[in-house]
Amino acid sequence: MRDWVFVCPEGWQVVQRWGDGYACRQIKGGLLVLVDCEEKADGQRWLHVSYSRKDWVPSHADTCRVKDDFIGNDRYCYAVFPPSEKYVNIHPNCLHLWAMWSTDDGRVLPEFSEVLPLIGVSV
Repeated sequence: MRDWVFVCPEGWQVVQRWGDGYACRQIKGGLLVLVDCEEKADGQRWLHVSYSRKDWVPSHADTCRVKDDFIGNDRYCYAVFPPSEKYVNIHPNCLHLWAMWSTDDGRVLPEFSEVLPLIGVSV
């Protein structure tokens, strides 16, 4: 199984240890990130990144930045939308990304992107 070693990305600072992970703040931009990597009930190690803003839900651009900085631009990750009765909402402006750490690229779903006529590459 792959080891997870946290390296704080450029443009971020570690605020504190957070359980088995870290709380980091964007030096310029206002995002707060909690990141950890642990074995879940399926027996796999999952990298989990939660990210938030104080006064609004992070944007798509924020999501891309967090994904690239904390998961990597060469790995797949997923936002999970469970059934409503399983929602957990500790912070109203917090989103989550998950990547399976025990695979080379984090992918657990089929490849959905394709080239569409008159549109080009689609995801």
